[in-house]
Amino acid sequence: MQKAGPTPGEAHGQTNAVPSTAAGPGNGGRPFAIWRSLAFLLLAVPALALPAAAQAQGQSLSQDAASCDGGNIAACSRAGLLYSDPESADYDSFTSLRFLQKACFALDGAACGRLALIYFDGEGDVERDWSAAAKFSQDACSKNDRDGCDVAEAIFADSNSSFFDAARALRFRKVNCNFGRWESCSQLARIIYNLGDYRNAEQIAARSCGAAGSTGPDRKEICDLAGALASRRIKLEEAEAQASARQQAAQQAERANRRGMVDLFLRKGDYDGAIYAAIYHARTVSDAEYALSATIRGGAIGSVYLEHLYILDNWIASGNLNQIVNAEIARRSKGNDCGIYNCTNTPGASSARWAAANGGRSSSGYRPPSSSAPEVKYGLSSAEARQQTREKYRSAHCTMTNNANRYACQ
Repeated sequence: MQKAGPTPGEAHGQTNAVPSTAAGPGNGGRPFAIWRSLAFLLLAVPALALPAAAQAQGQSLSQDAASCDGGNIAACSRAGLLYSDPESADYDSFTSLRFLQKACFALDGAACGRLALIYFDGEGDVERDWSAAAKFSQDACSKNDRDGCDVAEAIFADSNSSFFDAARALRFRKVNCNFGRWESCSQLARIIYNLGDYRNAEQIAARSCGAAGSTGPDRKEICDLAGALASRRIKLEEAEAQASARQQAAQQAERANRRGMVDLFLRKGDYDGAIYAAIYHARTVSDAEYALSATIRGGAIGSVYLEHLYILDNWIASGNLNQIVNAEIARRSKGNDCGIYNCTNTPGASSARWAAANGGRSSSGYRPPSSSAPEVKYGLSSAEARQQTREKYRSAHCTMTNNANRYACQ
């Protein structure tokens, strides 16, 4: 048997002096003990009120029980819910388990949720079993049964229980908050606030503050939190707006400074300098278009450095400005000029450039050697070398101006 834990109401910060076996989550978040107590008061009324209705109910229950044994899951659910209802004359929580479990195993959300309630508190001959309650509550919540989601949050949010699981508790709190349970919204807002997500915390707190049934000190506390978070958000938004305005002003000043550099060259009539400033100083297409447009209006497109035209052709990829730039590039281009972006090594391109640079000749005039063997030339013989040396020195001796015998050299 699992350790006794708080009721779902206590898990949301509420206190309850009623023993744990008489407390639990109820429909729409009402303590189950109150629901059960009201039922017992009704049962104390003499059974003379509606004997015919009670008899019809008994017959219907017997039929559902028989149908359930025949495999009718809807009948199993109806029988289990009726047997587990304290307001029913046939109330028997232990008997209800057989029908509820059969329906829950067939994925009936209401049956799973009722099982979660029974095992969470323990009823009659059924002992408290939080392990079973945890399983059935999650199955029920997956089918959007509110009782199941309520029990699941209570079990996993109890920090004193061995079943405590912060991640699951947060998930089921979100589900219950979406169902409109203001206590879950209140706890969820505080958790998200502590995690630093102030804007979502504000929205959840505001939802909890305005929820129906939220009264007393708890409501005032969550409403105060919602107001504080709203005030904080407004201050943050104002600070962000001011920072954004300062940033935009700085960007505008920087753009004005870059454009001013371009204008400085334009006022001097230096159109190529203006384009240079737009390309290398401003570094924006808009400034390049601005400088190019002024250059065209001034009739100075011919003064723009050719490499700048290639850059402009790349930056301004289409439109009238691109056409003018390309027309100027074509006007200046020679046959051997292929630009800095579109040079190719296609077959014949090299020969075409050679011919354009050499007066139309298609080759350099170089001819490969013929296939016949070349004439072999040998070096001088020793006698020939001595003769050449002797003649060289004789010539030198005879031609020297200070040689007294130079006239004898004939």
